[in-house]
Amino acid sequence: MPLPRPTQAEDEENFLTRCMGDSVMIEEFTKLEQRFAVCRLQWENYEEETEEDEMMEESQLKEIIERIRKMTNFPQQGDDETVSLQNSKYELFPIDFAARINKKYPEVWKLGGNILGNEQYRHLLEIRANDIATDDLTPRQEEAIRLREAWSARHFEDFRPAGVMAQIKWHMVGSRGLEYMKKLMNEEIKKRYGDDA
Repeated sequence: MPLPRPTQAEDEENFLTRCMGDSVMIEEFTKLEQRFAVCRLQWENYEEETEEDEMMEESQLKEIIERIRKMTNFPQQGDDETVSLQNSKYELFPIDFAARINKKYPEVWKLGGNILGNEQYRHLLEIRANDIATDDLTPRQEEAIRLREAWSARHFEDFRPAGVMAQIKWHMVGSRGLEYMKKLMNEEIKKRYGDDA
């Protein structure tokens, strides 16, 4: 028969009282001193196991917390890949085509919107044109990559001229693909300027 073991609800005194009066213990260890020594040993083993469990649990918890703190959540929540354009879920739009629209066709460029889009274009262009390694990214450049990932998730399905021009500023290829985007922008350039990008 198994020896009595302490429960979480018991303190030392309660356990020893229960253990000393246990019918198996009385039968197995007829001498009081012997029974007390075994019960005391059971309590000490329980305390050691509990301390080891608590220490192990605490160290495991610290390790988990540290891993979560270091987790990149990139390219999406719960992922732990290096923050880089190469690890993005979204294809990169060709730099040369975007640069031509930016320089030669400002009316088409304006279709894609706001100050943040233009700022993102510059930050992402700097990373791509200079082939900046992940370890050399500034905090602002890393933020630009993270913003691109989040923005792209929300605007991936955009297909009208303004949405497509915004996708180009964010260096991403939308759901309709690269050829569709180029064709649509060429149509806008033709409408406004009479030529192709």
